[in-house]
Amino acid sequence: MKRIAIWFYTVIILSSVYMLCMFFHVYVMRKHFQFLFLHGHSKIFEDKDVQSYTCPSNISKTHSEDILCMKREKFLTNFKNPCWFKFINTTQGPKKELRCFPFFHIFGVCKSGTTDLFFRLTQHPQILNNTGVLNKETQFWSWKRFGQDSSDRRNLTLDDFSRFFRANKIGRTKIGFQMKTNYSDLITGHSDPMDFLDHNHWREIPQNDPNSNEPKFLTPHFVRHVQPNIKLILLLREPAERLYSHYLHGHYGETPEEFHNAVLKGTELLRSCLSNNSLKTCLYKSDLSKDMKLPLSASLYYIHLQEWLDVFLREQFLVLRTEDYQKDTKNSLLQLFTFLGVGDIYLDVIERIVKMPHKYETKSKIEQGSMLKETWDILIEFFKEPNRRLAAVLNDERFLWKDALFKFRAKEIPKTEPASTTSSVLDHNIVNKSKSKNTQQIAIPIRRKLTKMSNNILNQSVVNKNNSGVQRSPELIPKTHTNIPKQTSRPNVFHNSTSRMKLKSTQRVPFTEIPSLKKKSNVSHKHTSGSVTQNKTKSIGKGPREKSIKKSQTLLNQNTMNKTKESTQLPEQAFRMKKTVSENSYNLASTSKKKSTRRLITTTSSNKQTGKG
Repeated sequence: MKRIAIWFYTVIILSSVYMLCMFFHVYVMRKHFQFLFLHGHSKIFEDKDVQSYTCPSNISKTHSEDILCMKREKFLTNFKNPCWFKFINTTQGPKKELRCFPFFHIFGVCKSGTTDLFFRLTQHPQILNNTGVLNKETQFWSWKRFGQDSSDRRNLTLDDFSRFFRANKIGRTKIGFQMKTNYSDLITGHSDPMDFLDHNHWREIPQNDPNSNEPKFLTPHFVRHVQPNIKLILLLREPAERLYSHYLHGHYGETPEEFHNAVLKGTELLRSCLSNNSLKTCLYKSDLSKDMKLPLSASLYYIHLQEWLDVFLREQFLVLRTEDYQKDTKNSLLQLFTFLGVGDIYLDVIERIVKMPHKYETKSKIEQGSMLKETWDILIEFFKEPNRRLAAVLNDERFLWKDALFKFRAKEIPKTEPASTTSSVLDHNIVNKSKSKNTQQIAIPIRRKLTKMSNNILNQSVVNKNNSGVQRSPELIPKTHTNIPKQTSRPNVFHNSTSRMKLKSTQRVPFTEIPSLKKKSNVSHKHTSGSVTQNKTKSIGKGPREKSIKKSQTLLNQNTMNKTKESTQLPEQAFRMKKTVSENSYNLASTSKKKSTRRLITTTSSNKQTGKG
């Protein structure tokens, strides 16, 4: 009995130890997942206090969704990206559908390289883009939830915002071998640089008083309410250069001179407003922004950044300079991947990402060149104090931009391609590599058709010369034919006698020879060692065939002079005349060949009968 009792207590003790080990193992792994997926708990949300508000809010009645009074979603702990299951009623019953919010948000600033940055980030196999504009912009927080730039002119809701992100791809989970549970380490995000500075619709927010001069609640408050643990990325560019690029991109003006005048007027208006109001009041006044016609407030970084720092913790931000990102893209990307907590990446993959061409650049700035030196000096002096406050907020002297120097860039006038002509098409010695593919595709068949037509006319001229003594004249030939190489000698059939059946090897027929159609006299020329000899011949009358040849040649001359149609198509009448000439010459040549062959056979048979040969 004692042995049985000992074995019984031993089994109980071992089972208890095993259960304790499993409990600690599960607890440690759960803590590991919570550390990896920050949205598993609400620690960050509890550490930051914000302004209080009541729900429902009756201060402002607008058509926008009252997001601050909506219930926050509970995200799945086995997903790195904030996702949840939403139950939808269908005809077949309730259906569970996966929805996701962004894991990170590039919230500024316009014309600082955010498009290029987001494109390179999404090359990481663990980071997905979205279905918004350029696969990066949802435009929800600042524009579309207020009905601005919405396709169906309606205010988008938070449910519409969640549809921008690829939940079907994020839902492809992996299996954990230790915990035997599914998880997903894919993340997604969006890049909306207007969220940093564009608060034009702040009076439509239900918690704001539309009659006040300053807003109490802005975009960062709504982002924090929806997702308190979001990662925020900010890319800042030297404010003067950013302002000039934004000015041209937004079509506020077109030339450096107009930009200079706008800067003078804008800085003066802002100074006059600051004499009686605070900077925040001046920036959010709609009248001032309309009169200024210059995005000057967007380069006052510290005032906008402070709105976000009042809501989120400093650890949730990663602030980079555009100049450092462009100078050392590889280091900047590695810093971003570490900040987002994604996995390691192969060295050849990061090298390929770095070598990718720049994604977007303002074309008008390339054409207009740099701003005026006088404008640069004015803006550098104007932004000294705002940059000093920004460096103090971030505790980083790099944001003073002491290393930024004025870089002169001359204007670049785009080159226009000259219009193509028939002469350039027919000339075999001119090869213009700058022509477009469409022009070459049109020019090649035209050249072939005209060359074939000229060969048909040449064959007819040879027949007419031997039959009626017609001599050739180059007067009706376009000058573009002079550089075309001569055709090689070919046997021609004559019906005068059998002794003219073949041409001598030294006798060549020039390609440019076409029968003259003059009534009284014609001129014939022969190419002998580069010289031209002219001989007068007897005048002949115009037959029906000569008239048709003249008509076709006249049409060719008209096409040469007509610069608008010569590179696209030939007149239909020219093609009809070409076809008529070619058919008639072919019939005449075949008839002559048959007669000559019959005479040759008759002569040969008579010689055999008489014993000659």
